[in-house]
Amino acid sequence: EPAAPKMYYNGEPAIGIAVSMEDGGNILKLGDDLKAEIGKIQQDMPVGLEIHQVSDQPSVVAESIHDFVEAIVIVLAVSFLSLGFRTGLVVAGCIPLVLCGTFVVMYAVGIDLHKVSLGSLIIALGLLVDDAIIAVEMMSVKLEMGNSRFDAACYAFRATAKPMLTGTLITCCGFIPVAFAKGMASEFCSALFPVIATALLLSWIVS
Repeated sequence: EPAAPKMYYNGEPAIGIAVSMEDGGNILKLGDDLKAEIGKIQQDMPVGLEIHQVSDQPSVVAESIHDFVEAIVIVLAVSFLSLGFRTGLVVAGCIPLVLCGTFVVMYAVGIDLHKVSLGSLIIALGLLVDDAIIAVEMMSVKLEMGNSRFDAACYAFRATAKPMLTGTLITCCGFIPVAFAKGMASEFCSALFPVIATALLLSWIVS
């Protein structure tokens, strides 16, 4: 029986086949395997039939990974340019520590690396350096006032730990509606809250 609604590609009647990855798979490897399989199928296609790829989610994820790396480079560059080398080095050191901890938590709770989780990391990336900047700037001010390194570090912890934790928790609370929302949008964006909350809380601990 004819399908309703009918599918068209470039104005021509078409049959759509969707391939979905199982949980825990590598979508980039899936993309490579699909391209290889399509190449094999095209060699034996009957005359008058063509095969085309309408949507390519692996390439979207690959672009998201590129954007994520680009965001890290931009944050590091801005940190070094605006804070100086030594202070920027402290802030730069926090980023891999927080990201490694976040990846461990994501693996433990079963959150895969996909477009939404990568987007969450990019959002968190601009926020997770705030705590480190506040702490190191407070230490810098105290060092300029003549305090020793140990006293400056202790004062920075005492003066900024609670306010930074409060600000971090308030920021995390802004994403709670996404975590408890209902419907299709929440199904796709469910990783947004846990990834951002994990990254920000770990950034406070590292700072």
